[in-house]
Amino acid sequence: MDELSNEPSIRDRVTLEITDGPRTVVDRAMIANVTTDEIWVVVGKATAERLGTGSTVRIVVVRPEVGSLAAETSVRRQIGSSGRLVALRRPDNWASHSRRANGRARLAIPAYLRPHAEGSVVPARTTNLSVGGFHCVTDLPVSVGHQFDVSLMLTPTSALDCRAQVVRLSDDPEDPSRGQLLVAFRFVDLTTAEEALVAEALAALDDETDATAVPASWHSGGGHGRLGS
Repeated sequence: MDELSNEPSIRDRVTLEITDGPRTVVDRAMIANVTTDEIWVVVGKATAERLGTGSTVRIVVVRPEVGSLAAETSVRRQIGSSGRLVALRRPDNWASHSRRANGRARLAIPAYLRPHAEGSVVPARTTNLSVGGFHCVTDLPVSVGHQFDVSLMLTPTSALDCRAQVVRLSDDPEDPSRGQLLVAFRFVDLTTAEEALVAEALAALDDETDATAVPASWHSGGGHGRLGS
């Protein structure tokens, strides 16, 4: 991940302390995205019903190895159609050492790149993914600034079709032959609904991702672009 260890990151498990009349309700949630200004959390249905724009929330990230993070914040908006993705104001005290946004989660899923509108589709595999973009490994000749039509298989049967731009190139550290590149893409003009789709997919895949960053569904499920054996 890109975030420093003393800051919240996507996939962190958190608790939300919500004032409900005379009592405080404590609910569990997961961070789905961290931007410069917001922390997106996926919450349960009951929690979503308690939270409205402006609601005050105390968010706690428990990390035994470095100590808990806690801060007061508030709900800025709800995102997407499920009602379970909530954007909280990002506390300033968590950003004192870094203002980097869009922490990335290790995730190996199929990606299909179309470098030219009428050209063939080139298969690839992501190495990480965030709401802001993704990295993938490919032997396709590319250059910084090049834009592609991309399909990312968020599940074995559903894809996000979008536009992405190459922002950085580096050698693939796992390819000693230097035949492949590690390509960093940023999404171009994702809608709010598409950003929410990516964030919710990241949270949904968390519990089923193995040590190699491949979701379990890609090992055992059918569908297009299956990974693993």
